[in-house]
Amino acid sequence: MSLLRRCQLVCVTLSIFLLPVRLAAQQDRPDYSKLFDKTEVMIPARDGIKLHTEIYSPKNATETLPIIFERTPYGLNDDEKGFSRKLRRYEEMMPDGYIFVFQDIRGRYGSEGKFVMQRPVRDPKNSKAIDEGTDTYDTIDWLVKNVPHNNAWACWVSRMAAGSR
Repeated sequence: MSLLRRCQLVCVTLSIFLLPVRLAAQQDRPDYSKLFDKTEVMIPARDGIKLHTEIYSPKNATETLPIIFERTPYGLNDDEKGFSRKLRRYEEMMPDGYIFVFQDIRGRYGSEGKFVMQRPVRDPKNSKAIDEGTDTYDTIDWLVKNVPHNNAWACWVSRMAAGSR
């Protein structure tokens, strides 16, 4: 039997055995609509462009909570109930109580503006000049003023945007 044929056989066998594990994991996912109130907003950047943002606040929160903020060029990928699949990566943190905020970067998916891969750093003398940093700053500034929180923050930027830093 050729090496290629053996590799194909191993892949098919693994797929058969791992498929039930994957299906079980999908069925064990929590119903995010029961855990979070979702708010969609278009947050204005300093040049007037609006950035599509989804805010997930835990239902029945009794205190202000920290915010986890993630920006992505890859879309928010809502599930059948309209909740971002990005919540999955934070499932272990959910019992601790966080507000999760996801945002499409400029020019991608629900956000306005023109997408530029490796956007140059802005001219600091121009108050309307933009880059990934100013969009992040403007969003955090808006969130601080509009979303009750406890002043604790974490910000995550997907790999593509982080490569331009």
